[in-house]
Amino acid sequence: MTELLQPRKLYVDSRFLKAGTPSSFDFELPEILELPRDTVAYITEFTAVCGWDTVNNSNFRLYVVEQHSGVNKGRIVELTKQPYDSESLRAELETKLNGTGKLTGMGTYSVTRTTSAGASGNTGLGAAFRYYTISVTAGNFWMPSHSMLRNEEFASSIWTDTLNGPAYSAANPQDTNELFNFESSLSDPSNPNAVAYLSTHVSSFIDLRSKHSLFVHSPSFGNYTSIGPNGMRTTLLKVPVDSAYGSVIHFQHSGHPADYIEVSTRGLKSLSFELRDTRGNLVDLKRGHWSMTIVFAERPR
Repeated sequence: MTELLQPRKLYVDSRFLKAGTPSSFDFELPEILELPRDTVAYITEFTAVCGWDTVNNSNFRLYVVEQHSGVNKGRIVELTKQPYDSESLRAELETKLNGTGKLTGMGTYSVTRTTSAGASGNTGLGAAFRYYTISVTAGNFWMPSHSMLRNEEFASSIWTDTLNGPAYSAANPQDTNELFNFESSLSDPSNPNAVAYLSTHVSSFIDLRSKHSLFVHSPSFGNYTSIGPNGMRTTLLKVPVDSAYGSVIHFQHSGHPADYIEVSTRGLKSLSFELRDTRGNLVDLKRGHWSMTIVFAERPR
């Protein structure tokens, strides 16, 4: 393909966006890049910083159904969006659960960090204490799973009272199940409608990272030749998140010759890119930036 590619490599960096934010921006090339027939593109590397908040726009709502004296009430508790460790998140949970909006008669909530063996405590206990035990002194409660919240027919009647929280949306509940969930809320795991009202629930492992994969999308580049986990057809790249908060995320191409993007017979000048999580939410890097390298080549024979 001797006529191809001056240049052959494209560096994309959100610091040089034309418009938008690092989560969703337009990127303008200084010249039109003509791509002849049988041209493909390889994303050879991606670099970013794991800089999104632990609690962010995708997971800041804690859904609780409280019960006292035969009365049930759905409650949406909003957590403050910011970085947390397991102890500071524990304190935030306890404070917000004991805030406004509780069902009349409900007692005082306590949140403790526990181990898988059941030992408990709050401070200075190390990374092994990575479960939450939530108890209330009077009344009972349960916390729905993400799949329950996505089932509008099942859940919409529970969240009719919006005086103590925002309106419920099954399409995007923005729930804390991304960080921890409560299997003990089900009295029968095989029946998603068989919930257990208890005075104490123990969470799953606390996942402070919350996002395990990032996805680079572009509606203007890639010819819709991929399918993302939520059905989106604009996905260019999946980046595993194997770094802790504040660390650098670095991805390199797999080296497989079929791992390319179809870009034949077109001209490139203005491109748009988005950085999303598995559920399709834009990822806010909190003024951080990301970059990637695109290499153009002839389609493998």
